[in-house]
Amino acid sequence: MLQAVVETDSETLRSIAAPLAEAGCLGTVALLIHRAALRRVDWDLIPSAALPRVRWWLRHGPPLLRASLTLAALGLAGLGAAWLGG
Repeated sequence: MLQAVVETDSETLRSIAAPLAEAGCLGTVALLIHRAALRRVDWDLIPSAALPRVRWWLRHGPPLLRASLTLAALGLAGLGAAWLGG
C-alpha cells in the first residue's frame, strides 16, 4: 500500500517538475538571446516610440533571467527527486 502512494507522489512530482523545468529553460534561453541582442543593438536605429519598451526590458531583463533560472533549477531538482524516489 505504501509503495503505491510513493509511486503516485513520484508521478505527481514529475508532472509538476517537468513543465517547470521546460518553462525555466525556455525563459532562460530567450532572455540570454535578448541580452546578446541588446549588447549589439544600434541605438540610433530604434524608433523613439519603442525606446520606453526597450528601456523597460533593460531594467527588468536581469530579474526575469534570475526567475527563469530559478524555475529551471527547481524543475530539474524536482525531476531529480522524482527519479530518485521512483
